[in-house]
Amino acid sequence: MRLSLLSALAPVVLAGAVSAQAPAVPAGQSHFTIVQANDGKTVGSADCSVATAPGGYQITSHGDLKIPKFAYTFTNENRLDSQINVVHDQLTGTVNGAQVTFHLSSDPSGRQFQVSIDASGKTTTNTFDRHQNTTLLPDLDSAAYTEMVHFALARPQNTWIVIPKQNGLLVPAQYTAQPDVHATFHGQPVDAHHSSVIVSEQNGISVELYYSSEGALLEADLPEQNFYVIRDDFKLQNRPHYTPPQGSAPPANPQGQPNPQQPPGQMQPQAMLQEN
Repeated sequence: MRLSLLSALAPVVLAGAVSAQAPAVPAGQSHFTIVQANDGKTVGSADCSVATAPGGYQITSHGDLKIPKFAYTFTNENRLDSQINVVHDQLTGTVNGAQVTFHLSSDPSGRQFQVSIDASGKTTTNTFDRHQNTTLLPDLDSAAYTEMVHFALARPQNTWIVIPKQNGLLVPAQYTAQPDVHATFHGQPVDAHHSSVIVSEQNGISVELYYSSEGALLEADLPEQNFYVIRDDFKLQNRPHYTPPQGSAPPANPQGQPNPQQPPGQMQPQAMLQEN
């Protein structure tokens, strides 16, 4: 008999529904392993903590990645309202030892985001429209994927992603529900939901989300970037075949070998904190 993920996860669910279509974000802590997709090698870790806050949530995450010639760490402190809209979000990270801070917050009117980036000893700023259903998407960030799971369940008409690159890039996102998948969690058979998220309409990249009906993130796959972010004790029985977005670079081939244009050890996250 296949268990429900509710019984396997036993999450503490926040009081009150966030919307009619999606449950509240499950509170608690979770830990993830970052795996290089082409060879199954563990190259980092990530964790996420979800807590209630007045009128919404506080979600904090940490992560680290180390591969040849590349090292990346980050901390993301995110304050959300009850509808999972960003109130303010501060991302600090180091890329090969160089520190960058990216701060995103609502202006007093609630209509715009104010962006501040500190990198290489200088500060730059930017503003853009503050849409509902927007997620700040650092690479390999389990907090961002947890928020995206909420939108995968809620299925709002329009969704957005902020990429912490340059002065902050605001791009549309498209969520598509996929068939459920068989997996094991804590050694027990479970069925998990699966959604594909295409980030940006042009030269899009995808995030493959696996999650419970209660909104708990179980795994996030980044095919173009060659990484899996996998919750402890979760294992897909058969990973679905991946079709890259039109116009994007092809992922690793089905035999698990990297692209000829992208040799092992050089597969770095594409939306990394950068000045340019």
